[in-house]
Amino acid sequence: MHSRAAKASTQLDSKNAKVWLEKGLNWAEDGFYNRALTAYEHAIRLSPNEATIWYHRGDALANLKRYQEALFSFDRALELQPNDSSTWIFRGVVLLYLEKSQEALESCDRALKINPNDHEAWLFRGVALQRLGQYKRAYYSFEQATKLSQQ
Repeated sequence: MHSRAAKASTQLDSKNAKVWLEKGLNWAEDGFYNRALTAYEHAIRLSPNEATIWYHRGDALANLKRYQEALFSFDRALELQPNDSSTWIFRGVVLLYLEKSQEALESCDRALKINPNDHEAWLFRGVALQRLGQYKRAYYSFEQATKLSQQ
């Protein structure tokens, strides 16, 4: 067991959602997404209206290739915190995996309305546009992503 995960697993305050979130983050950082998911689910039971926990649950599910469930988690996070550009971006990524390019494009566009300088939003917007056959617009998005990532 990695030291961060070991430290998190020895903490005794199991009635605290933040402790479970921290455990999940440590497990995820070490690549143990199933264990992270279990920790996030404990955190959600204790604090079901915390967008950050839902976001990280979605991330763990996406890493487990459970994209439909990940989409549900990102949608729940956005219900709770609709102006989080990172959640909109990763919702878009999951939609790309689900082969829903138009919806992915819409998620990336929402992220860009919140943060127009996010290179990841531009990058995944480009992927969605490319899959939709809109190559000139995709090229522009890739150009923006490259320019912003070099700043």
